[in-house]
Amino acid sequence: MSRLTNFLRKLRPGQGNARVLETFNLEQYGARNLDAYDLTKPYRMLAPTEVRAMALGLPLFFWSDLPIRLLAQLKPGPYAEDKASLAEWWGINDAEEAHDILHWLRLEGHRTEYQPRLKTESLHWHRQFEANPFLAKRPVTNIGGWDYVRLVCVARWCYDYGYLSWEQAWPFMDVGARLALRDFDSWESLAASFMAGRLMWMPENPNHGKMAANLKVLVESPTSPWRQIPWQPYPVPTA
Repeated sequence: MSRLTNFLRKLRPGQGNARVLETFNLEQYGARNLDAYDLTKPYRMLAPTEVRAMALGLPLFFWSDLPIRLLAQLKPGPYAEDKASLAEWWGINDAEEAHDILHWLRLEGHRTEYQPRLKTESLHWHRQFEANPFLAKRPVTNIGGWDYVRLVCVARWCYDYGYLSWEQAWPFMDVGARLALRDFDSWESLAASFMAGRLMWMPENPNHGKMAANLKVLVESPTSPWRQIPWQPYPVPTA
């Protein structure tokens, strides 16, 4: 973590340091804050193709400050809390349950139910999407992004919490990236699909506004990791 250490040594006291550090972390590690991670333990910087796949998970990773360029160990407190959250929300407590959920997201997910409803209930969902600040001027014709983002995220979480090795988790992240490339042409269209799927999943969720704001930052902010990571090509050429 020499880059971060050297950067911190150069900082001068001042009110703008927090913002400067946030920008540095976004550029170098793909997260605003690394406080949940024990950077004294072994870590690995991800390869470009791995980073590109990880970037698909940013609608949720950005929310929770998970670094998409870095594999590092969580501190005990965040580790226990986040692992319990995975069990609560996804029912994942071991490797078998992890594989079951990941295969479901890859093959079915919610898109098999929600996609037909875009046609059979088109007026209803058009009104719902129009009322969302992120979707108001962004048309949605495909709900798959909701599943593809979660496929990448759940695979990464299952690695972080020890249910899968990286070699076991990576193929799910890779296929998530490939499915998204098949169905979408930009980070923005992926984000719109994700937001629409989230609305269909839980229409009354009070955090839809916060998610819409985060997606707006990811799509529009000059410091967003999506501004640094091209939608194509995938895999990323090594030379």
